[in-house]
Amino acid sequence: MNPLLEVIFSTGQFKNSAGDLVKVHSETPRDQCIYLQDLIASHGYRFSLEIGFAFGTSTLAIGEAVVKNAGRHLVLDKYQYKVWKGYGVDLINQAGYEDHIEFREEFCYELLPKLLDEGRVFDFVYIDSTKLFDWLMVDFFFIDKMVEPGGMIVFDDLKFGSIRKLLRYIAQLPHYEVHSQFPTNEPMELKWKLAGALKYIPGMKKILREELLVSDRTLGLNTRCVALKKIKTDERNYDWHVKF
Repeated sequence: MNPLLEVIFSTGQFKNSAGDLVKVHSETPRDQCIYLQDLIASHGYRFSLEIGFAFGTSTLAIGEAVVKNAGRHLVLDKYQYKVWKGYGVDLINQAGYEDHIEFREEFCYELLPKLLDEGRVFDFVYIDSTKLFDWLMVDFFFIDKMVEPGGMIVFDDLKFGSIRKLLRYIAQLPHYEVHSQFPTNEPMELKWKLAGALKYIPGMKKILREELLVSDRTLGLNTRCVALKKIKTDERNYDWHVKF
């Protein structure tokens, strides 16, 4: 792993190019960065996209991995300078990856349609940005059209109910499968096991929440970070639907 990342993970801070000490918070942790790098290395992914930049820890980790495969990385973040003071860009430049990592300071709903129109294709996508269900659903809609079968989309922050709810839908799409999680899919709490047993009572399926009928653990979503692999093209009928 890049030495600058090792400094951040061991000290929680780094010096920017101006010599100022930058304290890092809310970053993708070291083990999760290794998980992302392993996914890229094991599949030979070369063209990656990331939504959310912040301090740039995951961006540098992903960029380092795709560059080893002779690839390039694109990261989007409307607030990189407004909120994060350009720390992510500075970190990438210090690491010497400015020629391999492209940064776009735009909203996803503005840029993703443009990328689709340009014919851009990605084989690895990491989403760690807003926690708003509707925004992320729009992001996924466009990203799905730019990821070919064999590619992978990784969502972070499933501890947020909005993201987990979205993943309950995506995980049941016929052209996707849950590849793996970080950390490992956690066991269900006893209270959820007991609540889930209610579905076997006649008539209860009509009134129980979908989370009790099909648990997050059953879907492989009882964790923080989930990788979904696109296994084929989208061939759904116009009226396809699944409860989530």
